[in-house]
Amino acid sequence: MMIGMERHEGGKVRSRKRLPRRIRVLGTAVLGLVSVGVLLWVAPPAQVIRSIGDMSSAWVLAAVGLEIGSCLSYVVVFRRFFPEPPPAVGRKVAWIAMGAGAVLPGGNFSSAAATGWLLRDHGIGARRLIERCGALLCFLTLFGFLLNGIAGALLLAGIGDGPHDLEHAGIPILVSLGVIGAAAAMMIGWRRQHTRAPATARAVAASLRGAWESLLNPHWRMLGAAGFLCLDMAALWAACRATGHPVGALALAVAYFVGYLATMIPIPAGLGVLDSGLAGALVLYGFSPAASVGAVLVYHAIAVWVPGLGGLLVWLRTRTRTPAGAAGSRPVVEPDAALAASH
Repeated sequence: MMIGMERHEGGKVRSRKRLPRRIRVLGTAVLGLVSVGVLLWVAPPAQVIRSIGDMSSAWVLAAVGLEIGSCLSYVVVFRRFFPEPPPAVGRKVAWIAMGAGAVLPGGNFSSAAATGWLLRDHGIGARRLIERCGALLCFLTLFGFLLNGIAGALLLAGIGDGPHDLEHAGIPILVSLGVIGAAAAMMIGWRRQHTRAPATARAVAASLRGAWESLLNPHWRMLGAAGFLCLDMAALWAACRATGHPVGALALAVAYFVGYLATMIPIPAGLGVLDSGLAGALVLYGFSPAASVGAVLVYHAIAVWVPGLGGLLVWLRTRTRTPAGAAGSRPVVEPDAALAASH
């Protein structure tokens, strides 16, 4: 994959124009300060600190366990989309990709980029590799919007605790229908005009088609997608329970997806933007302001450290495993010799 490059007539490649580094750093700093300002506006720091200090340690540990379960579920669904590498290699790549998604700007996009870079030498082929990375990303994204729409529909029907009015429950439904409908329209349009569509549109359509084909060919590993998202939501729910303030599961699910839209802003590890987005969404759906900020800060720390530390430990192990006679070469992800021989 070529990042930051574009192809023109005659096959020539030239660099894209990018904003100066100072402007990008300044923009990131401004967004971070705005996010912190939102958190301070939602609840005073003294109340947030008190809320964190009063948290139940048992529920916090439960949140950690649920986040670990979410990460293990990602490894399961990852192997469905990338079955070619030996299991040991697939698990390592999945953990490193999760770590990249947790700490780098872009979230799941950074995870997909890390996956493509780590598996580029495993015989999948550049085009298929890009499509597989996109298919996994699209599948998880669309599955998340599906869950968001279902939660909104249940709230609108008067089921569960939380706001049941059209404004709070209806908008998530419309957003989910819009995103899923746009994805379906893009796939249909690609089939009719794929030869004339721009390269980017063809790549997105191919990724969506791969996600759809995975759904049409069910496999037990696809349950990993449900575990990855639902257990991560459950970790946030446990962090909220740790504050002693109740929150409805459906309302939390809608707030979860609304809050995570803020991570589209390119901030490393989503610092500030995810916290303000989730905290604001929780307050919007009826949670206590001070408790929401405290719960989100604890949840975010867990959501960054569990996959980030896991990916770092796996990556450090790969640093010590380079081919014989290749001292100083780039790190590679290789299976154990015995495992490689068995495949």
